[in-house]
Amino acid sequence: MCGIVGIWELGNRGRATVSERDLTIFTDSLKHRGPDGRGIYIDKNANLGLGHRRLSIFDLSDSGKQPMAYANNRYWITYNGEVYNFIEIRKELEGLGCHFKTNTDTEVIIAAYHKWGQKCLYKFNGMWAFAIFDSKKRKLFLSRDRFGVKPLFYLYNGNTFIFASELKAFMALNNKIQPKIDKSIIAMMTNNDSCKKTILQNVYNLNAGHCLSISTDGVIHKYKWWSTLEHLVKTPKDFDSQVEQYRELFFDACRVRMRSDVQIGTALSGGIDSSSVLCTISNIQDNEHNLDRASNNRAKSFVFDYVDTTHSERKYAEKVINHTGAVPFYKEMNSSQIKPDDLINSIFHLEAIQNREPHIGPFMIYKEMRDNGVFVSIDGHGADESITGYHDYIQYGLKDNIWPWNKAKWDDLQLINNSLYSQDLEHEVVIQHLSRLDVGNLLLSPLKYNLRRLGMNLLHSNSNAYNFVRKIYRKKKGGAPKNPEEWLLIKPGDVISSKPEIFTSKYSDHVNRKLYYDFHYGCLTKILRNFDRQSMAHGVEVRSPFLDHRLVSYSFSLPSIAKQGGGYTKRILRESMKNILPENIRTRTSKIGFSSPIEEWYNSPLKEFIVDSINSKEFIESDIWNGPIIKGYLEKAYERKNYKGASNTWKYIQAMLLIRSFDSFSKSLK
Repeated sequence: MCGIVGIWELGNRGRATVSERDLTIFTDSLKHRGPDGRGIYIDKNANLGLGHRRLSIFDLSDSGKQPMAYANNRYWITYNGEVYNFIEIRKELEGLGCHFKTNTDTEVIIAAYHKWGQKCLYKFNGMWAFAIFDSKKRKLFLSRDRFGVKPLFYLYNGNTFIFASELKAFMALNNKIQPKIDKSIIAMMTNNDSCKKTILQNVYNLNAGHCLSISTDGVIHKYKWWSTLEHLVKTPKDFDSQVEQYRELFFDACRVRMRSDVQIGTALSGGIDSSSVLCTISNIQDNEHNLDRASNNRAKSFVFDYVDTTHSERKYAEKVINHTGAVPFYKEMNSSQIKPDDLINSIFHLEAIQNREPHIGPFMIYKEMRDNGVFVSIDGHGADESITGYHDYIQYGLKDNIWPWNKAKWDDLQLINNSLYSQDLEHEVVIQHLSRLDVGNLLLSPLKYNLRRLGMNLLHSNSNAYNFVRKIYRKKKGGAPKNPEEWLLIKPGDVISSKPEIFTSKYSDHVNRKLYYDFHYGCLTKILRNFDRQSMAHGVEVRSPFLDHRLVSYSFSLPSIAKQGGGYTKRILRESMKNILPENIRTRTSKIGFSSPIEEWYNSPLKEFIVDSINSKEFIESDIWNGPIIKGYLEKAYERKNYKGASNTWKYIQAMLLIRSFDSFSKSLK
């Protein structure tokens, strides 16, 4: 797990030379991703340079250093990621006559490329972004894993081809080729990793499941090598058999992700996803022996706790820790502990604009891991978007049962919807959805629980009604402008989104189509980006069993009834975790999510920082947004103690801090 960079001077047939000094600065701009060492390689004949910052996970000796050569220096690789089944692939290659000098997965990748060419990608079970230079053919080949867990960006101006793991690395380039901030993309105030454009001009995202090759002719060939739709599998018809196969796949996905030469851990929330991961790892360690390259130490569990808020899930996490005997670490944070410097650092590493809230929780929990000697975290990302974890998936299920009408399924889905909200959050949720109308205020206090619940159900079962209520609420409060672009001075740009595949199979319904989009093009792409940046900011690698391509293909080959039904979301996971999870966690239905209490922060600990930021000359005189109007809005929101409304300004503050941090970073490297 590392940071990678590369520069290939192609102008005038490569007459320009790659500077060792420039390549070193470029490489070291990603030292947070690879704190354990640095390596560079320059091919003077080709005028190409590769750089690598190392986070040592496999083969901690110097033999694992990169860039790494193979086949008498014909191939050179710089690689970020893990191929978990490298042991099995290595044995296959040895049977074909290949020889190895290291115990790394890196050498297996380059040997597989030598033996099978680009088809080697289908052999790999893992996450990766790598570049391989074939010095004989003078060809550079870049690849990104199936679902885009590991990032890769590139810039090509017709003379120089450049790639890097993160956008900030491009700010380390010399002034002649350093890209500028794309203000039109910043003006979008949101972004998605399935898009092609980035916040830097002419720097593009190599999308998930894509490859890119370039030769001395300077022509780029880019293509999509992976489509989950093309790898659906045959599944049993009966649910019990489906559960059995899902459990086997999930266990093996966890098993291969336990392979590590360093200590492993988990980021535990107490939700079913992260709890399933920890309990499965614990079960494997208790019952299986002689696992190839698996960490022998018990996983350390790290719990982030927003104390004294409705966002705390500590009580659930403790049940899982007691069940597994994992070593717990708690990172507690109350409102008074949040510091502007932490937010600024988080924003800089995130390289994106969060629409609603700071992404401080993951940033802090992975720092805690690194401080306690844990460099690999096995987490639960990907379950929500493959087997229905979010609230709105219930609405899609309801659509599927309107025609033909199925009252039993409709009632079951309504029951699931109701149970998603914990009793602790009941009052908060009702207020959020009902008090936005005067009639909602009438319902709140005098009427009984059932009537309040009925009102909430009506809103959640009808997206049009919910949106109608939101519009009335916003108009009544006089909060954010009717058109968000009224706050902007320039027109938002076009990020050039990838054309999404439409999910088609015999189980294609509203639920599965929505899941397929969210997993491959929607919210999961943002989540994977966020957690990669916030973990690698501290040199911690995140692995996700739910992103094992075998499990993903299997999940999208199932009918939606296997995912939501019987009173539960993630139905098949819950059934497969019988006798593995504590029962009160396995059957827990409420969902909180890893979010920040931003409204509380706007009320007190961050108020001074927020007001100072919006009153700064830099903010007021921005040529991207209308600083004076936003400032006036914030002042009125504070006068009314409307902290939720006040938090609408966060994305603009965040944008300013992101631009500032990139500029400061560039100057610090000169």
